[in-house]
Amino acid sequence: MSEHHPRREALEGLLLSRLPAAEAKATVSHLLGGCERCQEDLSPLATAMFTPDAAPEPHLSEPEEDAYDLAISAAFGKALQRERELASDRDTARRRAEEIVRALRHAETPALPDGPVSWGLCEILLEKSRELRHGDPAGMLVLANLARLAADRLDPQVHGDQRTDMQSRAWAELANAYRITDDFPQAEAAMACALDLRSQGTGDPLLYARIADLNASLLCDLRRFKEAFRMLDLAYAIHRRHSDAHEVGRTLILKGLYTGYAGQPEEGLQLLVQGLPMIDRARDSKLVFHTLHNILLFRVELGEYEAAQRQLQRMRSLYAAHAAWLDLVKLHRLEAEIAAGMGDLATAEATFQQIRQDLDDAGLAYQAGLVSLDLASVWLRQGRTAEVRGLVTETMATFRVLGTEREALSALHLLQDALERDQATLDVVRLVSGILRRLQNEPATRAGLETL
Repeated sequence: MSEHHPRREALEGLLLSRLPAAEAKATVSHLLGGCERCQEDLSPLATAMFTPDAAPEPHLSEPEEDAYDLAISAAFGKALQRERELASDRDTARRRAEEIVRALRHAETPALPDGPVSWGLCEILLEKSRELRHGDPAGMLVLANLARLAADRLDPQVHGDQRTDMQSRAWAELANAYRITDDFPQAEAAMACALDLRSQGTGDPLLYARIADLNASLLCDLRRFKEAFRMLDLAYAIHRRHSDAHEVGRTLILKGLYTGYAGQPEEGLQLLVQGLPMIDRARDSKLVFHTLHNILLFRVELGEYEAAQRQLQRMRSLYAAHAAWLDLVKLHRLEAEIAAGMGDLATAEATFQQIRQDLDDAGLAYQAGLVSLDLASVWLRQGRTAEVRGLVTETMATFRVLGTEREALSALHLLQDALERDQATLDVVRLVSGILRRLQNEPATRAGLETL
């Protein structure tokens, strides 16, 4: 453990993106490395990172409390009146939405109810659609499309330009559903409709931020990172002015994730650490978990194996609380990479073999093929070249059956040729593995940080 502790000013500079790259890297490494003194000195950040359910409560002075109460009272009066107007509509809309979801669960073709469509039904259908994004992407798409149809049926005499806003919002969410189901041409077309309608509506800046957020995820999956970053910078600027710290931090985290996947893990790591303390843990504890997981992933990618191992041990309770099955698979893969990086090749081999089998059993052949290349790296370090050749040949056959893109097969051919000439190195395996992972369209969906 280094005896050099970061200055308080260094932490503030890191959070404001004003720290030179070298000092920022040192500060991040020290903070995540487990120094007890700095855990105490930098407790707000340390708490945000590793004990998300134990965040300190804010304390206001008495004048601040009075001003806060007055502002809340004024806003509450208007909000209460609006809530009373919408309550009955929402109850009816929720019942209708539940009927639609039940039809979907019974493999029936759901349809909108006859008669007028309410604003509440549009909102709830979009809400239900987002809830299905992990477990039932096809169902997510069905509900998003129904929400889009419902928005078209809103009465323009009643809702005015807000109807156009809802249409824009529904098209954007539909684009996101198409993205998650890997229908990128439809996703791009739907997003174009969303952007066109947004320009005709009320000009709501938060709607624009939401569309920019969703568009960034689509552009990132399309590997159009420069455009994706412009969208995220737009969302960031809007949230800085019109929203709260949580949304600002969430945007920084997304940008950090995409920056890492664009081949800049060090810069991505800094953005993740910068955004993390802004997240409201009560509002989205899973976002904290997934952000920490990706910090760990980037540290492994940067070769910081000992620091990554310390962080992983401290995160065990978070994995126990939040990890789904695929998250645990990702955790085991990181454990194997750390073991390999620290020279424990026997443990790495056994773990990669088990992960590969688990993914195969789950029908995730592409992901299993990626882990095969991790295993190939271990065998190559052990001098087991003949076994690596057989593994690569097997992986190529699997990818052909899957109809994998030509670029992926070409990358595997590169590795195969290098093996035949006895010129294969760990760098070649890493290069091929990186190409295959990029082709997986994994930045948002696969990492657990897709837009919410």
